[in-house]
Amino acid sequence: MLAPSNARRSPTAARRFGRLLCGAASVAGLATAVQAQTAPAAGVAVSDERTAPSAQQVAEVVVTAQKRSERLLSVATPVTAIGAADLSRTQAIRLEDLVSKVPGLNLRTDRQGQSVIILRGITTGSSISSTVSNYIDDTPFGSSTTQALAGWLSPDLDPSDLQRVEVLRGPQGTLYGASSLGGLVKYVTTAPDTKAYGGRIQVDATSVEGGESGYGLRGMANIPLVADQVGLRVSAYTRRDPGFIDNPKLGLSDVNSAQVSGGRAALLWRPSDGLSVTLSAITQDLKGRGSSDEDVTVTPGDLKPTAGDLKQVRYAREPFNVSQRLYSASVNYDLQWAELVSITSYSTLHQTGVTDQTIAFGPALTAGFGIPNFGFSVGSDLRLEKETQELRLESPSNDHLEWRAGLYYTHEHTVRDQPSTAFSTVTQATFALPAPVFFANLRSRYTEFAGYGDVTYHFTPQFDVSAGLRYSQNDQHFASVNGGLASGPTTRVQQTSSDNSTTFMVTPRYKIDADNMVYARIASGYRPGGPNATTPAQIAAGVPTAFGPDTLTNYDVGYKASLLDHRLTLDLSIFLIEWKNIQILTKFAGVSAAGNGGAARSTGFEGSAVLTPIHGLNITTNLAYTDAHLTENATGVNGKSGDQLPNVPKWSASLSADYDFALTGSIDAFVGGGVRYVDERPSSFVSGSPATFVRPELPAFTTVDLRAGVQLDNYTLQVFAKNVGDERGYNNLSSESLSGYSAPFTASVVQPRTIGMSLIAKW
Repeated sequence: MLAPSNARRSPTAARRFGRLLCGAASVAGLATAVQAQTAPAAGVAVSDERTAPSAQQVAEVVVTAQKRSERLLSVATPVTAIGAADLSRTQAIRLEDLVSKVPGLNLRTDRQGQSVIILRGITTGSSISSTVSNYIDDTPFGSSTTQALAGWLSPDLDPSDLQRVEVLRGPQGTLYGASSLGGLVKYVTTAPDTKAYGGRIQVDATSVEGGESGYGLRGMANIPLVADQVGLRVSAYTRRDPGFIDNPKLGLSDVNSAQVSGGRAALLWRPSDGLSVTLSAITQDLKGRGSSDEDVTVTPGDLKPTAGDLKQVRYAREPFNVSQRLYSASVNYDLQWAELVSITSYSTLHQTGVTDQTIAFGPALTAGFGIPNFGFSVGSDLRLEKETQELRLESPSNDHLEWRAGLYYTHEHTVRDQPSTAFSTVTQATFALPAPVFFANLRSRYTEFAGYGDVTYHFTPQFDVSAGLRYSQNDQHFASVNGGLASGPTTRVQQTSSDNSTTFMVTPRYKIDADNMVYARIASGYRPGGPNATTPAQIAAGVPTAFGPDTLTNYDVGYKASLLDHRLTLDLSIFLIEWKNIQILTKFAGVSAAGNGGAARSTGFEGSAVLTPIHGLNITTNLAYTDAHLTENATGVNGKSGDQLPNVPKWSASLSADYDFALTGSIDAFVGGGVRYVDERPSSFVSGSPATFVRPELPAFTTVDLRAGVQLDNYTLQVFAKNVGDERGYNNLSSESLSGYSAPFTASVVQPRTIGMSLIAKW
């Protein structure tokens, strides 16, 4: 349990935030002056949904972050929008590729499809459940519970039919509900066009330094079935992401390669001017061969390869597959005095994989069974079904008083099997044992009901205040059967939990003029609790049967502007977050389980800007400073008040530039590039670690990307190079030992130098 600290009383949240505000206001003022005089860049990426700018203006972006279509510069919350054109030009095809485009966004990842998304430092490093929600359009995607690996299985959607990606920083509990403590990642798909035919084909080729080659093939067609009434949009893709990690123990090369395939079909029907119905189906299958980890030795300020550069030693193959399906129906009906919106969805997730546990358990199993060269691996076969229904009624957006009211329901059912395999590390042959070394079958159900509402009152055309409230209640059921030769007799466990949470939001906004806005925001978020798999003996020893929700409150002050005759846009914000009753894996009577306790604080500054100093030149930049640390001791994981939260760099920044020009009378061209810096970060807390344990740090790294392209009519050829310096950056660091905190260590590698090209045809 996270114990309260005996440290001296700290200033109140208001005083701390006031001090931060004063300091950041000076920084913001200086930054604005410097931007105007020396023309640095900006980081609010443009989307394809925009108004037509002049030759030397930043394009205007429209987003749906607050479930209404609004100018990005008018949204009173920190939002980054990354448009389809930017995703294509920078070859951002994976979740990892988005990190440099969003201030305050970090990932803890070991392979594709297995990532923890971190916004504003809100993480403990454990995989209890996610602190960032994921949506596709208005539909939640992925699980809400730890039983379905919600903390690790963050969606990693291919961008082939996306209009943009919106990332909302700070809690979004009022509009988006559970598990949005840190923020929200929203994938906005491209709607069918009921007026015009269209299509797109893209072919990609890539090659990774020290690895293999890859490819990609994408296609899209838009068909207006009934003019102005019915449109169909279909897309499909397949790609092979090249691997670059070798396993000399098994004689395998490029074990972290992945095959990703999927598609989308969307049908839009407008039977009348005030009614529209959209039916959508999205599929994605990821088949991975292994992790992106290399074995390392921890040295002060650095990590050194143990088995060789880009090499890992595993005694079993470690496939990792994720199959996802999402079916949704959205109905929008304009009642004149209000709009009625209904969103229904059904989704499935099927994850299978194998993790080699030989290094951790092999020596003990060899001694216990008297069998030399004992290899051991644990599998996972998870199946999730999820149903959601949202119904909301909202007023027109041009009233003095705007309002919205909604109801939300979700139900999840999860089945997860964890078989094990015992084998010889020499011959790879399976041992013929009388029973499995270990097995487990887990079943869980999650049901949530929520009601929410918000109002915005426009006191004047320049000043308005928004306020919102959401009440959520959930019930969970959990059952497990586990046993095996190493774990003793078969044990059956059943537990339930129930909790409720209320979240709120208050946002005053002042528009200095049409292109300058300041706002303040106070908002809260929560993460549902859940049951633990505890036996009667463990309960008697003090292991809790359930853990409760954790909550946080976020204080924001922001400034958004379009300056220099719309050649420069700014998005600046400072924040203070107080996080309480943190969910964290800890030790109870020697048993690792989820619990609550303690507190943390995250404070920081985020800035992004876009500048077009001359015709054709677009410069972007992002900057984030995040100080996320415990404010009370976390005794179960040897965390002390003041310790930094894991995987969160204090400083991160990116700078990129693209120049578009006419190569000839009929051929247009562009050249561009970018640089990204990530500061050093502490590794994760470890349950049961001793007081003497000092968490190793992931070293800072810098990567550089280059790109260029030419366009003739509807044909575009692009070439690119990512991480041109072949920098060895790391996304995660963990121990493979049974203790979880000692050598040997393994670290997930940022993709080495990658070169490639794309050929795109549109019509």
